[in-house]
Amino acid sequence: MKSPATILAWATFTAAVASTGTASAQSDLCANATVIAPGTFMGTTAGAGTDGVSTCTGGISDVWYSFTPAQGCTMTVSLCGSQFDTVLSIHNGCPGTDLNQVACNDDFCGLQSQVTFAANGGTNYRIRIAGFDGAVGTFTLAVQCGSNPGAPANDACSSAIPVSVGTVFGTTVGASNDGTSTCGGAQSSADVWYRFDATSHCRLAAATCGASFDTALSVHSGCPGSVANEIACNDDSCALQSTVTAEVFPGNSYWIRVFGFNGNSGTFPLTISCSSITGGDLVVGDIADLRQFGRVNDVVGCAAQATLCNAGDQAIDWIANPDSRHPFVVENLYRIEGGRFEQIGQSWAKHVTVATQQDACSLGCSPAAGALGFGCSDTESADSIGTQSDLGPRSEINPWTGAFTFAGSHIATDTGAHDAIQHRLLARDADLDPTVHAGATFVAEVRAVAHDDRDHVNSVSWKPVLVSGAPGGTWTFDFAGASPRLGSAIEAWSGALLTTIPSTPVDDGRCVLAARITDNGDGTWHYSYAIANVDMDRQVEAFNLPVAADTAITNATFQAVESIAEGFSNLPWTFTRSADSVRWSTDPFATNPNANPIRWGTTYSFGFDASTGPADLIATLGLYKPGTPTSFDGATQGPSLNPCIAGAVNRAGGLAANVLFVNGSAGAPVTRKVDATIGQPITVSMSASPGGPASGRYVLWAWLGPAANAQPFNARGQSLGCTVNPSPVAPGLVPQPFACLRGGVSLRACGVVPEISGSPARAPWMIRRPRGATASATFTLQGVIEDAGAANTVGFSVTNGVVLVVR
Repeated sequence: MKSPATILAWATFTAAVASTGTASAQSDLCANATVIAPGTFMGTTAGAGTDGVSTCTGGISDVWYSFTPAQGCTMTVSLCGSQFDTVLSIHNGCPGTDLNQVACNDDFCGLQSQVTFAANGGTNYRIRIAGFDGAVGTFTLAVQCGSNPGAPANDACSSAIPVSVGTVFGTTVGASNDGTSTCGGAQSSADVWYRFDATSHCRLAAATCGASFDTALSVHSGCPGSVANEIACNDDSCALQSTVTAEVFPGNSYWIRVFGFNGNSGTFPLTISCSSITGGDLVVGDIADLRQFGRVNDVVGCAAQATLCNAGDQAIDWIANPDSRHPFVVENLYRIEGGRFEQIGQSWAKHVTVATQQDACSLGCSPAAGALGFGCSDTESADSIGTQSDLGPRSEINPWTGAFTFAGSHIATDTGAHDAIQHRLLARDADLDPTVHAGATFVAEVRAVAHDDRDHVNSVSWKPVLVSGAPGGTWTFDFAGASPRLGSAIEAWSGALLTTIPSTPVDDGRCVLAARITDNGDGTWHYSYAIANVDMDRQVEAFNLPVAADTAITNATFQAVESIAEGFSNLPWTFTRSADSVRWSTDPFATNPNANPIRWGTTYSFGFDASTGPADLIATLGLYKPGTPTSFDGATQGPSLNPCIAGAVNRAGGLAANVLFVNGSAGAPVTRKVDATIGQPITVSMSASPGGPASGRYVLWAWLGPAANAQPFNARGQSLGCTVNPSPVAPGLVPQPFACLRGGVSLRACGVVPEISGSPARAPWMIRRPRGATASATFTLQGVIEDAGAANTVGFSVTNGVVLVVR
């Protein structure tokens, strides 16, 4: 078994010696157990001795609590969210033994423990908290006694806990699900709720940084919280924890949903802040009336109505050309289909020059001359947005600063001769055809840029749109009463992991990298990515993902929306598979200043199939325009670089749920067969016998199926590898290399293993089921110690472990 700190390792070989130390003063003895009532408690087993046993695997270094229910109840005791690999048992006497044990659990929520049992009124129960195989650390103990055990008080949105600026602590352990969000991987995750009542116009920020599990956060304008009333959502911000921001207005209530990625649960701190908004803040308040204005052959020209609001506390410049101090508006169209997110249409930039000083966003308008007053709105009709003489190339505008030079621009030199579609939102019949794209979802987006806008993130909104019609005719676009959603349209891609790169822009803008991985069900996975350039003037010329050399990559794809009449290339990016990565790229700026980078307000899409399952890794975006830095890195998911988490182990059906271990001296193996619970991993501990080897090299190899009919382990595109965690080495002993074999061929060297010696030292080796695996398979592992001229026996001991889903 492994601790959560090494979550990315699928097979590990470490040395660990159980430690003894001074008994802690915290309920170290069963007889002195701390008396508690139902609630949540923090503690540690560090420094504790051992004062009990249980039937669960391992479990030493224990501490004790005492609980006596006043009446019979369903009692739940949970260590979910603790910081180490726990073992939990309940006893009705002291000292705690197997005979007086009431309940016991090793792994329930990841590597942590939970038990539920029928408790008798008046009976004293002793709660023993220990660590697997010598593990110690801090824990969170939650005790519930009732008909709905473990349910937090704010389990339902209707029971949301009011919060203000500051930090509160909570848990999703035992919670049910009554909300949905666009991020976080699973719509059925357990969730809890908090309510923020805004007393001023400010930027609300909620964060779960420091939580014990992989969190997600969303903010909603109503209760119950749903995708329809979601304002903002975030999965990963501070590592695997979350930070979400939303602009809030006085007199309104906002509901904060705390939940876990892909069903995770645990404890968390929720930190609330609300910073004042100073300066102009341009918001896209609504999108409406998207319609077709004409066509040329198979391309149609469209425009949508856009409502722009100033949610700041200062006016925003709204001055006509030749003055550059006015907003620019662009429109985009996307299609979500078959697990892919693709941009299929884009417009040039509308120069917005007349502010109508309305109050469409209900902020309370304070009009200003030559500007959009704070609280005021300006609604640009589809006819206005589609006025071709007011449309100029996006490339003439810096999206980060809002800078634009009128002299020599397209607007300044335009002759006014346009066909029916030029510069409008252009889309091809083939991309809209319902006979080709049955079941596809379409999304319209409006994005605004202004030089005095203090917050670019809310200067864009999107709406799902229904598309009907036929090629060659007039397409109809129906928003069907959908509400506008602040944020980039890429947030509409359900199930995608979104990463902002760079997370905090300094002197230029940012991109959003989205990743969505699908199990093909045949031992391969499909990886689909989209990169949306939000407001980065330097643009993106390359997308690089590290990929292990032995991962097979097939069916690489690239899709980009066309740039029309701007003088830039539309050639597809070049795909390159190197020994350690995959990469898409266009020509660099130095050799082609008119190449095909991802320009602002534009999204490109990428994809491939891989023989290796997903894991967290770092992607690199290469920047197009000259400057420093030349690239940005960001977290995403891709094919695992470690073959230990590469395969769909436990996928094959029809194989026995047994594991065969072979041990012994070179040339004289001894077999031992053990039962393995379907879907459960196995932990193997090697320990030296007296007179055992002082040095040696270990080799492990594996195959699927019975040993008598062995197949290479990678016959189904699967692999076995190893990682080695640093461990203390006994004095005078020199670590030897540790290698993994696959099908008789060396896979890779991956570090060193400390020598085994007396005591005995232990080196657990673990098999973990990867994410997405659903069935079972048989493993056969063989370990041989190689020591020239010596026949040294290495003993194997086997214990059941827990499934850890690799994310």
